[in-house]
Amino acid sequence: MTTLNPSGWCYCGCGSEIAPGAFFRQGHDKKADADLNAIHHGDTVAQRIVDRGYGPGGVNLHERAIELGVRERCGIDDCNVSGVPGSYGMRRHRASHQHGSASSGRASD
Repeated sequence: MTTLNPSGWCYCGCGSEIAPGAFFRQGHDKKADADLNAIHHGDTVAQRIVDRGYGPGGVNLHERAIELGVRERCGIDDCNVSGVPGSYGMRRHRASHQHGSASSGRASD
C-alpha cells in the first residue's frame, strides 16, 4: 500500500487549500468516496461488495469483518449481532441481554 502524505491540497481534486496534516476539506472525503463508488461500481454498495469478491457465491462479508477484527460478534447466548469492537453500541446491546430485550438487529456502532 502506498504511504500517503498530506499535500496541503484537498485530495478530492477540488483545488482547495487545506489545513496542515489534513487530506480533505470538511465533507470532501464523502464526496470523493461517492465519486469513486459511482465511477468504479455503478454507484451501488451491492456492486462494490460483489466487485471485491463478497456477497452471494463469494466470501461472507460479515464473517470476514469479524475475522479481521473490524467487527465483533455479541456472543451472548449464540447471538449473531455484531458491531465495532468495544463500541458503545456493542456494550448497550450486550447489556440488553441482561434485561431480556436484546434485538435481532446489528449493533450500529
